[in-house]
Amino acid sequence: MGMSMTGGRARVERTHSARSATKASIVSFSQLRRVPRIGSASVAAAVAGILCGAGAPVYAQEAAEAAPASSDTLQEVVVTANAAQGVKKLDASYNIVSVSLDEIKQANPQSTAEVFKLSPGIWPESSGGQTGVNIDIAGFPNGGGDSPYFTTMIQGAPLYGSPSLSFMDSSSLIRLDDTIERVEIVQGGTSAIFSSGQPGASANFILRTGSDTTKGSVTATYGFEGMERVDAFYSGKITDGWYGSIGGFYRASDGVRDPQYTSDLGGQLTATLKHTMDNGSIMFWYRTLNDRNQWVADFPYLVNGDSVSPYPGFNQLNSTYNSKQLQNFLVPSPRGGFRNDDISDGRGAQLNFFGSELKLKFDNGWSIGNNFIFDGGYLNTHALVNNSNPQTLGDYINGLTNLPAILSPAAVTASLTNGAPVSLNQSVVTQQVWLVEKKLLSVSDEFRVSKELFTGNTATGGLYVAHYTDNDAWTQGATGALITNQPNASPIILQGVAGGNIYNVTNSQGIVSANGGYNILEQGHATNVALYLSDSWRIDQWLFDASVRGEHIDLWQQTSNLRDRQLGSQFDLWDNAVSLPDGTYTERGEHNTVPTFSVGANYEFTERMSAYVRVNNGVLFDNFDDVRCNVINGKDGCGRTKPLTHVRNYEIGYKIQNEFTYIDASAYDKEFKGLSYTPQDIQGVPIGLPSSYGSTAKGIRFIGTVNPFARIDNQPLKDFKITVNGTWENAKYKDFEGCYVYKDINQVTQCGSINGVQLARLPKFQVRVTPSDSQVFDWGSVTEYVTYEHIGQHYQDNTGLNPLGSYYDLAAGIVADYGENWELRVSGSNLTNQLGLTEGNARVGGNAVQNNVGFGRSILGREVSIALKYQW
Repeated sequence: MGMSMTGGRARVERTHSARSATKASIVSFSQLRRVPRIGSASVAAAVAGILCGAGAPVYAQEAAEAAPASSDTLQEVVVTANAAQGVKKLDASYNIVSVSLDEIKQANPQSTAEVFKLSPGIWPESSGGQTGVNIDIAGFPNGGGDSPYFTTMIQGAPLYGSPSLSFMDSSSLIRLDDTIERVEIVQGGTSAIFSSGQPGASANFILRTGSDTTKGSVTATYGFEGMERVDAFYSGKITDGWYGSIGGFYRASDGVRDPQYTSDLGGQLTATLKHTMDNGSIMFWYRTLNDRNQWVADFPYLVNGDSVSPYPGFNQLNSTYNSKQLQNFLVPSPRGGFRNDDISDGRGAQLNFFGSELKLKFDNGWSIGNNFIFDGGYLNTHALVNNSNPQTLGDYINGLTNLPAILSPAAVTASLTNGAPVSLNQSVVTQQVWLVEKKLLSVSDEFRVSKELFTGNTATGGLYVAHYTDNDAWTQGATGALITNQPNASPIILQGVAGGNIYNVTNSQGIVSANGGYNILEQGHATNVALYLSDSWRIDQWLFDASVRGEHIDLWQQTSNLRDRQLGSQFDLWDNAVSLPDGTYTERGEHNTVPTFSVGANYEFTERMSAYVRVNNGVLFDNFDDVRCNVINGKDGCGRTKPLTHVRNYEIGYKIQNEFTYIDASAYDKEFKGLSYTPQDIQGVPIGLPSSYGSTAKGIRFIGTVNPFARIDNQPLKDFKITVNGTWENAKYKDFEGCYVYKDINQVTQCGSINGVQLARLPKFQVRVTPSDSQVFDWGSVTEYVTYEHIGQHYQDNTGLNPLGSYYDLAAGIVADYGENWELRVSGSNLTNQLGLTEGNARVGGNAVQNNVGFGRSILGREVSIALKYQW
């Protein structure tokens, strides 16, 4: 794989030379990037660009002029989370991974978030579908709750003012396609200083732009699960100094877990316009996303000792409860009455983004940069979500608690929607029916100015401002629908006759209970303002940096108060006590100002070896859901304002590259605090004052490539290499007093102890090993790769009583280049159909396995796709 750079962006060009091929090669064999020569330009032009909304990428993302292709990864310039105009990987004193578009494709990710696994220590649980992913970061006690410690960016700009909300992880705001040049992923360190100040991890997607050479491609992809997709990209020169690009995709898929309707449907379009000047550039970009994706929760599985296997009659690797019969439900609306919940809409996105970047440098040592983004739209959730384990219909009816005294369980009859009776021995489950509407708006801008104070020393000051809003309407939390426990399930209708009256235990769609629930209206707005100062100083082979940041948040939020209402008649048992807004609201807010810092040092032993040390802290401000509370049936559910969460990070790293190997290894020690709770006994009686607990984590991250035959004069052997990506950590909860109270699978209140328990959901050990090779022929080249992934023991929740086990999976691919224009790619994931649990039953605490049956969610079953690409 050769690389060329024109117009400030790198682009893969196929030649007859062997491809750089690893499925998930973190070793991005990019080229050297030298900073372009900057001449004089008017300050007026710079100011005009800023006032027009033009912005430079948050991390000085101006790509360099063309440089010769190089396999020296440590000389590659990365632009994320540093104050300079990019920094060589060799000199980066923090953990950063760069993944090219070609490497993304070879990773064959099932979702955007799966790409983030290529940065060791990031654990995306994408088993539920292409969106709605929980993203956990090594050392951070999230436990599968969306992605509060992960920020997704385009051109250095965060896609939303807060990294996460309920029913919004930031990776769901973006889809992967050929408009992406690369993604840079940073964990901790300087990420806590620049842009939104994320102390966990950030992924920065860099877009492809036009160049002097007209380039384009069209790709048709077919997936064996019934997926059809078309990708297109075109870029080139518009006129002198102006360049443009446009591209995107459209896709329709039945899904590996076929719901009997289109599982994934939609597309994305992205365009860029860039103007280059003697001393910098202005770039504008626009993206529109309209996509919907099936999203699922947990399914049954069998437990046999330490191993798990598919549940008889329901193999969740390729099955789902979703079906045509379960596609539409009338559910209570928080705005009054009922509304239709079309489950086929899944977790979708209808969003528009506009961004810009400005970067200018002047002869007197001054440089300025500005980044701007404005986006908004809808991010709705339509889903069925499990409750407890399967049981027979007879046991379920006998356990009903909402029957009037006159109606006995024996008088309740069950039928399908076509009137056919249902056996009392039928295995059944209940599913919550969720509909969450989210209307989002976000605008942010970052301005920075740098000055070279003297040779080797540069000071940078920056201002970051973000304003964002959220407007929600939830129907969520009630028992929901009674369905058959089988793939593409059917609803079950329950009725009873007593005293000459017909009692509707369910409605005609199988909704067994809409009572209670959490049907709220919620609105909020927030503004974050941050100032930071950073200084970097090169002294011989040392590169020192020190940064401080002060950030203020002003957040306001209101949630509707609820009161139970009877929506049907006295004979409609399923909706006689539905919690709905009563017209009043509870307002909450947050106003905090917090400083953070980061200090690092890097020592360059040679041009191919360096080591670094870093210490930093970070803070995570509350979002709208963190402060949300309300009054339900007159009971005030608002407690004290929870403390902010803080993290302290110590990190050391070592990097080396030669013709035989590449190693990027780091070790960390993280201390986390600020998880709010009140010490209590098993009865819920406080035994101490409100307090907070936290966690501690020590771990190792490793990325490496071995090319054992580098000096052998045989092309296939010379190109053979093995890439390893792994992490190990010892992370556990601490400082928790009293009972960790939860309800077990039998709904019995339990008192647990969590101190010393492994952090929920995060595997203790992960490793991915990818051998790959290439062969060159007269007509082109062929590359093959296989990836073995091992995921170590991990647990469902804080109790550590519900182990999810360890598992492996295999992925593989073949890529053939024919001439200069054609590419054929065959990719497959989970080829051996391994059941690999990423979560257990999130609706139950502790050990959720009963009679050797558990509820959880596995990675998808086998998926194979074929893509044919024509490029010019």
